Amino acid sequence: MARPQSIAFRALDLHVIQGRADETALHTPSGTLSYAQLLHESASLAGGLRDLGLRRGAPVHLDVPDRHTWVLSVLAIVRLGAEPDREASFSITQDPAVVGAGEDEYELDLVLRAGRVDPARAEMHDEGDYGERMERKYGDVLATLLHGGTLT
Repeated sequence: MARPQSIAFRALDLHVIQGRADETALHTPSGTLSYAQLLHESASLAGGLRDLGLRRGAPVHLDVPDRHTWVLSVLAIVRLGAEPDREASFSITQDPAVVGAGEDEYELDLVLRAGRVDPARAEMHDEGDYGERMERKYGDVLATLLHGGTLT
């Protein structure tokens, strides 16, 4: 039996491949993004986070009040295969959001823009039960996207 595709791939990439690129994926007071735009933005953020050292299995703490930023951050974290951990030295926090990488802090928008040079691709398969754990942890984002819905 073939292994299922990764949760990051199924949440965004697959919808774009299947022709739903222009359908609305995220609608918040901060703006509206199609599936293609949400894929591009979250992959860009993941690329910027990867450039700062976030890798598969690495711990990361996420705590941002803005829904738009929350969604982008969750999708970027899952795209990289990072692990949620409240005690992590790598973090995405505050409003406006900042990325903490050890002792250094960067504006999230700067990290996002830097990642546009080399956006992160989704892994084809998750390690172990990663997808299931992330769907339990971030079901407010992932369940809706996996079913082709619109996040608000």
